[in-house]
Amino acid sequence: MNKRSSCIATALLILGSTNVNAASSTDLSVTGKITPSACVPQLSNGGVVDYGKISIKDVTSKPLQPVAVQLSVNCDASTFFAVKVTDNREGTQSDNSRSSFGLGLGENNHKLGIYQLSMANALADGVVHPIVESFDGRSWFVISPGHIWQPGWMRTINAPGHDYAPIAMQKFTTDVVVTTTINKPRVLTAETALDGSATLDIVYL
Repeated sequence: MNKRSSCIATALLILGSTNVNAASSTDLSVTGKITPSACVPQLSNGGVVDYGKISIKDVTSKPLQPVAVQLSVNCDASTFFAVKVTDNREGTQSDNSRSSFGLGLGENNHKLGIYQLSMANALADGVVHPIVESFDGRSWFVISPGHIWQPGWMRTINAPGHDYAPIAMQKFTTDVVVTTTINKPRVLTAETALDGSATLDIVYL
């Protein structure tokens, strides 16, 4: 056996030995932190935006008048947290946009429309600060007033003097502005209810 063949044979022997001795198990780690403070969110008007009855003759492609509900979050102590919004009618948006929330389905699985959310007049412990948002809770982006709040994203207040960093606060208040657009049905044989639903969760940072 020449020197080159001997080296190749030795390498293959080592590789084979490594596979034989490889571990046949792996570990699962469960981590996290328990925070001593708790935060409770609340929406004005029970979180309900009710447009009442709208005649199909009055339905246009234009958005309805925006409606604002106030979101308040009260914590036991100053806490780092954000508010995450989830669309409970995902897949029913008539514009198929990731920035819109669905209004449910009508006759023949007709998508009834969309609504979009934005924030205004955000306060951290009574002081105005810019809003920051994130998808994963690690990378944060400062947003402009009226910027659409996308499903699955979380928002909080930016710390003074810091770029893209959340602030610890005990009380957070903001107007959540709801802008709704109805997708006019081609066929409507009975009253059909708009069925938008979203969940606001506190995410501790």
